[in-house]
Amino acid sequence: MPADAIRFTVVVPTRGRDDLLNPLLDALAAQTLDRSRWDLVVSFDGAEPSPAIARRLDAMAASTIANRERRGPGAARNAGAARGTGDYLAFTEDDCNPAPGWLERALERLDRDPAIDVLEGATLLPDGRPARRRAADRLTWLPTNLFVRRSLFEAVGGYCERFFDPATGVYFREDSDFGFTVMGRGARVLHDERPRVVHPREHSAWLDPVRWARRYEMDPLLAARHPEAFQDEIEVSRWGPFQLRRPFVRACAGFLLGCLVALGFLALGNAGLASWFAAVALILLLVIAAKWRFEPKHLVVAPVVPVVLFLALLRGRRRAAGVAPVE
Repeated sequence: MPADAIRFTVVVPTRGRDDLLNPLLDALAAQTLDRSRWDLVVSFDGAEPSPAIARRLDAMAASTIANRERRGPGAARNAGAARGTGDYLAFTEDDCNPAPGWLERALERLDRDPAIDVLEGATLLPDGRPARRRAADRLTWLPTNLFVRRSLFEAVGGYCERFFDPATGVYFREDSDFGFTVMGRGARVLHDERPRVVHPREHSAWLDPVRWARRYEMDPLLAARHPEAFQDEIEVSRWGPFQLRRPFVRACAGFLLGCLVALGFLALGNAGLASWFAAVALILLLVIAAKWRFEPKHLVVAPVVPVVLFLALLRGRRRAAGVAPVE
C-alpha cells in the first residue's frame, strides 16, 4: 500500500450547528496523522452549512453533503460514506472532541492487525468515565468513535434508515442495528482504548428524560429485525451468573402498575393497601429518577417518563408490523 494512501474517511453527520462544528473542526485540524492519509466528509441532515462553516470546510478540502430534507443520522452517515475513499470509514459526531492522536492511534492498531473489520475506540464523558458501559468484550457500536472497513459497510448496506421518524425527529437504535447486522456477517471486531474522543453528557435539559423515553418507539423495530440479539444484548444487567433484562422498562411498568392498583384500592376504600402500593410505586419512581442522578430538574418530569415510554412502545409495535428478521 502506498505510504500516502488514504486510510480513513472521517464521516460526520450534523444538523448544522456552528457552535458544535467549530470545536470539532478544530480537533480534526489538530490530528497528528498526516492529512494525506485521511479525508473528511461532513453530511448535513436537513440543513446547509453556514457561510463561515462552508469556508472552513473548503479550507480543509472537505467534502460537503447538504440535504435539505431531514432523514436522520443514519441516512446522513450513509450519504457521507458513499463519498468515502478511505479503506476505513471513521465515524464521529459533531458534538465530539477527538483527541489529537485519535486517527494515528487507530491506524497503528489497524496496521498491527489488518484483519480487523471494525475498530471501536473509547468514547468518554468530560469527567473521563465511559459514555456507555461495555459488557465484557462486546462493542457498544457508538458511532462517535467507530472505524468500519468501507467494503464491509457497503456490503451490509450501511445504517438502516428506518430508525428515524421524520414527523417527530425521534431516532434511536440504528447503531445497535448496524452492529447486530455486521456481527451477523462474521465481522472481526475489536475495542481499543487508545483512540479517544470526548462526548458531552446527555440529558442536560429538564425535558430530556421525556424526549429520551420517546426513543423507545424504535425498540420493537430492533427486536423484529434482530430478535435473538435484542433479547441477549439490549439493556441486560449482569451480576456474575445472574442477569436482569430491561430493568428500566420493568421499573416503569412496576411504577404504572403500582399507581393503578393504589388508585383501585383507594376507590374501594382500603387506604392501607392503597398506601402500600403507593409506597412501592414511589420506590420504583426513585429507581427511574436514579438514571438521571436525582437531578431536581429531572425529578419534576420523572413521573411522566413511564407513560411516555409505554406509549412509545405501542407506537413502535405499529412501526415494526410485518418486519422480518435480518438474514
